[in-house]
Amino acid sequence: MDITARRYELTPEVREHAEKRIQKLNRYFDNLQEVHVVLAQEKHRQIAEVTIRANGTELTSREETHDMFSSIDRVVDRLEKQIKKFNTRLKDRKNRRTVAAGVPVEEEELAEVEPEEEWSPVVVRGHQFHPQPATVEEAIRILREADHDFLLFRNSKTGKVSLVHLRPDGNFGFVEGE
Repeated sequence: MDITARRYELTPEVREHAEKRIQKLNRYFDNLQEVHVVLAQEKHRQIAEVTIRANGTELTSREETHDMFSSIDRVVDRLEKQIKKFNTRLKDRKNRRTVAAGVPVEEEELAEVEPEEEWSPVVVRGHQFHPQPATVEEAIRILREADHDFLLFRNSKTGKVSLVHLRPDGNFGFVEGE
């Protein structure tokens, strides 16, 4: 662990306090590669900044108060929250299964899948198709009852496949195929 003091006189008490607080972060990582602490003073502000490198990631946090001890405490607490969030994200990612781009998945499975390629979308299969022919008014009634955003149906008047959807302004949109 490196501790750097900028425009601040580093006392043994402050060094010991910083080391003791940062040692508590070891319980979250089995391989803490590097810890760098910068303690600085600017006018009446006491600034503590900590950068941690572990398990291939880098986390940085900075806090400033009127007391160096509380700045150190706050920056370590903030880093602890970041580490917990990072570890939770890693666990969630490990539990997901990868899906090739364009392969449809059910909506219930969406939280458990991750696209194979980083920027490819996942196709979510929808169940908003009404198999019996209906008028536009009937389709809107069905849409309201089912509490969906859209409904695909066969228009009984024209025989064409049509779509009614809820618009952001609260009205209904209507699209009819050719």
